[in-house]
Amino acid sequence: MMKKRALWKDIFREIGQSKARFISIFAIIMLGVSFFSGIKAAGPDMLDTAGTLYRETGLMDLKVQSTYGLTEDNIELLRGVPGIDEIQPGYSADVFTGDNAAILKVYSYNTDTSLNQYRMMEGRLPEHSGEIVLDDLLAGEYALGDKVAFSGNGTNAELSDDFATLDYTVVGFVRSPQFIEKNNRGTSSIGKGTADAFAAILESDFKLPVYTEVYLSFKDTAGVKAYTPKYETLIEQHTQAVEEALSGVPEARLAELRAEGEEELSSARMELAAAEQQLAKAARQLEDGQQESAPNGNTVADGLASAREKLAEGEQKLAELELPKIYVTDRNASPGYTEYKNNADRLSAIASVFPVFFFLIAALISLTTMTRMVEENRLQIGTLKALGYGNRDIMAKFLVYGTLASLAASVVGLAIGFTLLPTIIYNAYSSLYNLPDIVKSFYPSYSIISVIVALICTTLTAWIASRVELRGNASVLMRPKAPKSGQRIILERVSFVWKRLNFVQKVTARNLFRYKQRMFMTVFGVAGCTALILTGFGLKDSIGSIAGQQYGTIMKYDVLVALHDDVSDDARVAYEQLISGESAITGALNVAQETMTAHASGVNDQEVNLFIPASVDSVSDYVELQNRTSEEGLKLTDEGAIVSEKLAKLYGLEPGDKLNVVDNKNEPFQIQVAGITENYVMHYVYMTPAYYSSVFGEEPVFNTELLNYGMQDNSWEDPFGEKLTASERVAAVSFSSSVGSVFGDIMKSMDVVTLVLIVSAAALAFVVLYNLTNINVSERIRELSTIKVLGFYDKEVTMYIYRENIMLSVLGIVFGSGFGILLHSFVLRTAELDVTMFAPIIKWPSYIYAALLTLLFSGIVMVFMHIKLKRIHMIEALKSVE
Repeated sequence: MMKKRALWKDIFREIGQSKARFISIFAIIMLGVSFFSGIKAAGPDMLDTAGTLYRETGLMDLKVQSTYGLTEDNIELLRGVPGIDEIQPGYSADVFTGDNAAILKVYSYNTDTSLNQYRMMEGRLPEHSGEIVLDDLLAGEYALGDKVAFSGNGTNAELSDDFATLDYTVVGFVRSPQFIEKNNRGTSSIGKGTADAFAAILESDFKLPVYTEVYLSFKDTAGVKAYTPKYETLIEQHTQAVEEALSGVPEARLAELRAEGEEELSSARMELAAAEQQLAKAARQLEDGQQESAPNGNTVADGLASAREKLAEGEQKLAELELPKIYVTDRNASPGYTEYKNNADRLSAIASVFPVFFFLIAALISLTTMTRMVEENRLQIGTLKALGYGNRDIMAKFLVYGTLASLAASVVGLAIGFTLLPTIIYNAYSSLYNLPDIVKSFYPSYSIISVIVALICTTLTAWIASRVELRGNASVLMRPKAPKSGQRIILERVSFVWKRLNFVQKVTARNLFRYKQRMFMTVFGVAGCTALILTGFGLKDSIGSIAGQQYGTIMKYDVLVALHDDVSDDARVAYEQLISGESAITGALNVAQETMTAHASGVNDQEVNLFIPASVDSVSDYVELQNRTSEEGLKLTDEGAIVSEKLAKLYGLEPGDKLNVVDNKNEPFQIQVAGITENYVMHYVYMTPAYYSSVFGEEPVFNTELLNYGMQDNSWEDPFGEKLTASERVAAVSFSSSVGSVFGDIMKSMDVVTLVLIVSAAALAFVVLYNLTNINVSERIRELSTIKVLGFYDKEVTMYIYRENIMLSVLGIVFGSGFGILLHSFVLRTAELDVTMFAPIIKWPSYIYAALLTLLFSGIVMVFMHIKLKRIHMIEALKSVE
């Protein structure tokens, strides 16, 4: 009992006497634990936050749509699907609105809505006819009480058949769980093919004869977390059940529509027969000379022509009727739903890479530190063995020392990791998504892993180091280790170099090779830290250069003008005069642009922008098509299309392969890949008009014009943009300068993540260098005392150590730079978004910053070491243990 009490006192006395060592072990473990737990928890916390939102707002599980709409009979069929919980039929339509003809996706709303509930950001939901709530994205363009008018493609005749009124009053701004991305509102059946925002009006303001969609939720998914394999499995089963329930609907719906069409045709035929009889009667009366009583021949003939036209139109529509298609889609079809999960998964992937190096470096430094601690206590270990203490009792001191450091560091690291880092990273992504504040959780699995790894780094290393020492007997342990025998180093054999070195340089070279273990540890530690710092700076370079590359080097045009097709000739002429009248404009190119969806098994569906220039020879003035690695220019041909690089990566495409796409009617097409071009933002497929016609069976509609001009400031762009917007021909205007700056601002959100990496790696570098230098000084205390006795000044003693540190640090920086390039490349592949490709570059200043940071920390460490070296008690250090 007395022995154990004495050992515990000795343990705490050791901690008190070696605070620097204990704190350094604590710091390096805390950094590894906090970084691992924080980055690892960020992904699940992001998913949990989104899942909580989906649960609170009742995001649908499935959505059912049909090309000819859904009837009450179809709704009744869905009620019989096993496990169904909520069924919410509704209406939707795409309309133009506003001065810039923005495309609005309008949904129906009623007070009984339980699925896809809106989050009120300002105002209230519609209560009366003629009221509308707008997407929060439009809060800057509209205010409460403003008027919103719906318009179609040049005419409001068709819209009047769909809506009770076309003029609405804004009563609120909302966010929808269907659109968690800030800027993506999905596809549209009108205009450019993509919606700009969404809105909601009362269901009674729709006049559609059938529902356009039905939202479904199921009982067994209510308590299952979103994005989990269990949820995905349940949704697959329910999708199959819904498809089976509606399997006979297309044929029945087609028969119903044909019956309605035949009924209308029968009525039209009767009208035509009546008109023919009236015309024949008028002709007979004219022949009999009854001109005064005969009907007007022209009026009858006009009526007959109108009846024939109506009949022909009805017959054509009936003949064009096709078997309707039913689409059953899940949440993955909602913009941003899958991409958000991919972002969270990428964070988890990064968490599986960076902390590995943190812990690996921590383990090696801890091994060195604990080994040195055991060697310092060699005399005490021998004494205790001589006094009869067992190996287990002696070893307990070092095991408890390492365990206390690990557990204390783990507790602090977990507290920082689970609270601070997820919040920082989530806030960085908040510029991309419309989501509430992060929901933070405690993860026992990550905590257990962190603690186990931390204990391995310290306690296990302490056990290994002490076990090696305890193999010796008491008499051997009570004597200091014999110094390593001097050996000739390789440099000594190179006589013409060795002869030119002075005494201090020769000593430095010999010391480097004499302590090989410390040399390799220092080089490896510095290299690891440099690689982590360089990767952080490299990520900043890669992310920060996207906007300039995409909207400066690749997209050369200055403004993109989306055009209305259904406008009068006068409007077309006025637009042409507007463009030709601007002397600053140096070129124009008509382009057909369409949005389609790329599809392949095992890959997330991607939105693809088709780009078909009217003049193939002029493309290079507006868009740079080139291979990124070879910088070889690419030419459009009629044999295939040129696809953007990230799209090719996602789908594993090479020249000669085929890309499968579907249009907004879900019709499939195949595109031959002729080349792969450098591109960083969104997915593009470039093709000639002839190749477009061969793939899609129709001529391209040139709905966009690209303009180049010599002016590059807002003082000219803003008035010119106003003129374009005022034109009836123009649907939308997009200046490359503003698009590039907006995208650049979004990418800056990733700077926070890279800053976390840089700061963490820099802190690790400081702790590593401090530990290694401290160990170096402690190991050579007798040697340093000797040279001080021989007359070396304090600065000379410091430089005696510092020369070695500088050389090893420089060597570590060189190796770390090479390893950092590989690590940077790996992290880029895991951290990229589906719609972006980070530029695989590290700018030369980043290498300098990483090296300078490492040397800076080395210098700061040496300042502390210089103070320690000045306080060396020479007589005490040189005392013999005899």
